[in-house]
Amino acid sequence: MKAPLKTAAFAITALFATGLAPHLHAQSASYPNKPIRIVIPFAAGGFSDIVGRLVGQKLSESLGQPVVADNRAGAGGVIGTDIVAKSAPDGYTLLLSSFNHVVNPSLLNPPYDSIKDFSALSLIADGPPLVMLVTPSLPAKTVRQVIDLAKARPGTLNYGSAGISTSGHLIGELFKQEAGIDIVHVPYRGSALSIPAAISGEVGMVWPYMPAAMPHVKTGKLRPMAVTGAKRSTVMPELPTMAESGVSGVVVSGFAGFLGPAGMPPALVKRLHGEVVKMSKDPDFIKRYQSYDMTPLASTPQELETYTRNEIAKWARVIKAAGIKVQ
Repeated sequence: MKAPLKTAAFAITALFATGLAPHLHAQSASYPNKPIRIVIPFAAGGFSDIVGRLVGQKLSESLGQPVVADNRAGAGGVIGTDIVAKSAPDGYTLLLSSFNHVVNPSLLNPPYDSIKDFSALSLIADGPPLVMLVTPSLPAKTVRQVIDLAKARPGTLNYGSAGISTSGHLIGELFKQEAGIDIVHVPYRGSALSIPAAISGEVGMVWPYMPAAMPHVKTGKLRPMAVTGAKRSTVMPELPTMAESGVSGVVVSGFAGFLGPAGMPPALVKRLHGEVVKMSKDPDFIKRYQSYDMTPLASTPQELETYTRNEIAKWARVIKAAGIKVQ
């Protein structure tokens, strides 16, 4: 495991000391002059992949160079993330970070520091939210009724997830802690198994992202209770948020951050951040995001770093309280 850098300033100082920084600054003046890759540390088809490809396409149009989406799945996102952490900070290898980037420090002891080994560029997506879905046979029509049922029968109500430490698992644990109830986690090997388990009544509830939830809600196979976003969903506005349902601490949605390796020259960080700001205002880009119940974001690099720190601390508390360990 490489030694973590103490601060971003130390990283830049070290680059100048080795003679690499002047070379990088010279390169950044002509950036980009070759293809760029965005490493997506998950398989194709999921939330991170969708965002990475949308962003890559717009960057390619704007920068005049191919931007390749490079799916490097494995070890809960660690393999792809580590590739970027160990890459040259020249702007040609970037990372699409998401939920696992902030939970892995508490679960997997990854060979990198989720803050210090990366240059923050911008938050680039908010949403979609997760949806609390219950099996139709469950005698509850609201979140409050689910909580009352769980309190009346502690340890008997269960929920499924796509596996240990997945978003659906951690949301369930956060819900347990915030509502003060005792429900049992049942992990499956992916949402392709956990959602059918809820449909059949094998588990009482699941927490998928909105795009995965919609088909089953439309057919009536699962009953939606609430969304986990800070505001109501644009595709299902009739559903209340968890906060509106009386559980104020369960505010979670998919997020995506844009990162590079630690030590990227400030001019290059500014250039890429500016590209994110530009695409976040593009009407076609906004429309495509909204079709997935997402909102384009363009935070400052400092805001992304602060957000990441806060999310790491938040999920560390949930994981510790639940005693979650990756097996």
